[in-house]
Amino acid sequence: MALLDPPGQHAGAQEHAYPVFARNTIDRLFEFSPDAILVTDGEGKMRAANPRAEELFGYASEELIGQPVEMLVPARFRGVHPRHRENYNAHPRTRQMGAALNLFGLRNDGSEFPVDIMLKPIETADGPAVLTFIRDATEQRAAQEALRLDDARLSSIVESIGDYAIYLLDREGHVLTWNPGAERMKGYTADEVLGLHFSRFFTDEDVAQGRPAEMLRQAIARNRIEEEGWRVRKDGSRFWANVVLTAIHDSAGAVTGFSKITRDVTERRQVQESVIAELSNLLLANVDIRKLLGAFSSSIRHMLPHDAATLALYDEASGKLRVQFLASDEAGANPNELLLDPDASPSGQAFRTRRPVILNRMDRMPFAPESLKHLTGMGMQSGVWVPLIHRERTLGAMMVASRMENAYSQHDAEVLGQVAGQVAMAVNNALAYKQIAELRDRLAQEKQYLEDEINLEHRFDDIVGESTGLRNVLREIETVAPTNATVLIEGETGTGKELLARAIHRLSPRSERTFIKLNCAAIPAGLLESELFGHEKGAFTGAIARKVGRLELAHEGTLFLDEVGELPLDLQPKLLRALQEREIERVGGTRPIPINVRLIAATNRDLAKMVAEKQFRSDLFYRLKVFPVFAPPLRDRAADIPILVRHFVSRHARRMGKCIETIPPEAMEALTRWKWPGNIRELENFLERAVILSRGPVLYVPLAELEDIEEEEVDEAATNPTLLAAERETILRALREAKGVIGGRGGAAERLGLKRTTLNSKIKKLGIERGEYM
Repeated sequence: MALLDPPGQHAGAQEHAYPVFARNTIDRLFEFSPDAILVTDGEGKMRAANPRAEELFGYASEELIGQPVEMLVPARFRGVHPRHRENYNAHPRTRQMGAALNLFGLRNDGSEFPVDIMLKPIETADGPAVLTFIRDATEQRAAQEALRLDDARLSSIVESIGDYAIYLLDREGHVLTWNPGAERMKGYTADEVLGLHFSRFFTDEDVAQGRPAEMLRQAIARNRIEEEGWRVRKDGSRFWANVVLTAIHDSAGAVTGFSKITRDVTERRQVQESVIAELSNLLLANVDIRKLLGAFSSSIRHMLPHDAATLALYDEASGKLRVQFLASDEAGANPNELLLDPDASPSGQAFRTRRPVILNRMDRMPFAPESLKHLTGMGMQSGVWVPLIHRERTLGAMMVASRMENAYSQHDAEVLGQVAGQVAMAVNNALAYKQIAELRDRLAQEKQYLEDEINLEHRFDDIVGESTGLRNVLREIETVAPTNATVLIEGETGTGKELLARAIHRLSPRSERTFIKLNCAAIPAGLLESELFGHEKGAFTGAIARKVGRLELAHEGTLFLDEVGELPLDLQPKLLRALQEREIERVGGTRPIPINVRLIAATNRDLAKMVAEKQFRSDLFYRLKVFPVFAPPLRDRAADIPILVRHFVSRHARRMGKCIETIPPEAMEALTRWKWPGNIRELENFLERAVILSRGPVLYVPLAELEDIEEEEVDEAATNPTLLAAERETILRALREAKGVIGGRGGAAERLGLKRTTLNSKIKKLGIERGEYM
């Protein structure tokens, strides 16, 4: 018969289900298996036997085929074997080896030998069958006997140990055995203590609180517990003990008693108390992590000698452990801060498992070599890592290392773990202080920014106008505002692009958070990166303190980049990466800072043309132009001019304490007819000047100014090209001297004695490109 037939298939179908290669492989396994393999049918008759079965039982294959399997079972077990087989056939299942059954086989020569058996139900073309793997357990049983003898030897060793109290308790906690170490440590002889309850070794306070019974309950629940505390000798004196209590189980798993090992560690505790006191003083005196932990390394060196010490703190942003050296004997040997994978390093193992890690030979341990390179490169051979845990929160891990092999034991790990709680507290406090300092700096800068915003004279209290073009823009804003989409507002200077940006922010889910703005044309190109991303103290000359950038200030809020077309080319990919990765790094910093910012950009330039002329990156352009909005110029909103005129006159008159009740019709007509190249900004400035000039309730409008400006522009454009060329060169020179800055103190507009809007208009009309002055 075939060794394995698929369930419900005949031999002819087997070729299709099992490729020839697979069948050949199974046949070779059957033939060369180190275990004996038998195939028996439902009646217990053997249908196949491999060569190892012939060798193990001393029969030829033809002597076994067709015979009941009981012929291989010793006579004393044959009577019950059929019943076991019937029960197995009724409930077929895989039974693995090592089932703790005391089984024996019978050879052809009549000798018996111990076996371990695995049963596996299978389906064949002839019906259900059982695949039986049989292993000779003679050597295994011999090993178990040797282990029993070792246990006996161990008992004799325990009796001879003098530095440890090692004894057994029954299930209720009464003393069953007593070694010389227990007699020396506790002062009782075996005759005095056997049969007494182990609670007599506890202090009265612990007994009153039920501590002895609680230890037994914990040992039963957790199998093994370890603790330290005060214990009492026969003479009433106290000592600080390290105690390990382990539950002992019988073969059925029931707890029958306990083993107890006690060490007197009073001297170690005194040293630790001294170190902890020193650390507590340091904790009060230091908030700088490196200074504090450098002092820590020095304070424990006499208690736990080491050649190097490191601290690894978990960084949630990167998911890595940031490792820094606390101390090393070699000057200048400490590498810079590095990142380690928590899943492939001893620091990570201590951090993840919250248990110590000891390496006796760093070059022979199952960790990635890169995770230990910073230590092996300094000649370190062994080390111990312990977790830093503060109030159930694991902060990271700390380590001490030695240039000697096997320098640290479990006891050393316990010593380091004892002071790790103080170190974790210090680290937590230092991190909290650093976080508070950063938040304080950020709040201070936000306060300064908001004060500047409050002091800034806003041009509108609200959007004013009823023209069709404006209503279309407002509908677009209402549509895009509830989303997080990037908005690009395009339009001429003075059309109210910032007002539209503020309206988008006010209507968005981010309205309760900060609206941060940055005019890219008002800040020198060399300082724009620091304004956007911030900088660390000492990042460059003049960086005397940390600065929080506009992107970080706008976290969870909105960032408005005005005149984004003036953004330098070298800064554009950094902004693009920040938008795509949602994280930034301050100038001079190494730590990524996550941000969640909604970006609104505005420009009065043709960005598409700038992309074609390689003056603006196409990838950033498409990233900004997710939802474009066009702010219509005032000349296309003639219907809104009367409304805006009344709005601005009322606003400025109220501010100046004047009462202007009438606007002459001819003045309103002239204002409506004028094209306003400076748009709403020019209209507001003109009307402010009119309010200043008005002496009564009727608005005085200097209409001659509009006519003079119009005639002057016509004359310049049509009749004096030489003057235009000279003006162009003068503007270029001022822009070069101001390093491209148009507005603000020291900008080109101030140098020329012009308003920024007027200079922008002239730059546009004269066709001056950024590449000509930068």
